Amino acid sequence: MSDTPRPRVFTCPRCKESYLGGPHEQLPDCPHCGHDYRSREGFRFDLLFLMILIVAMVGFLLLTSNYRSGVAGSSQPQAVQEDRPEKLPGR
Repeated sequence: MSDTPRPRVFTCPRCKESYLGGPHEQLPDCPHCGHDYRSREGFRFDLLFLMILIVAMVGFLLLTSNYRSGVAGSSQPQAVQEDRPEKLPGR
């Protein structure tokens, strides 16, 4: 028995043509249509998850910076901010 590696026959899933590949090649590109086996076709859920994660982190940072700076609202009541006392009814 010889232990020399032999070329393998591959069939392209896109154009259905058969072609020879090297003995150590995993899946070479198709010489007829140029189909690349390394690139996956279809929707990338990992990129969608990454984009959602980035948007959530930016939103969280904007929310916490808003509470720290106090731009949207003040933590002090309205009566304490004014110099004159509050006018009560009946006086």
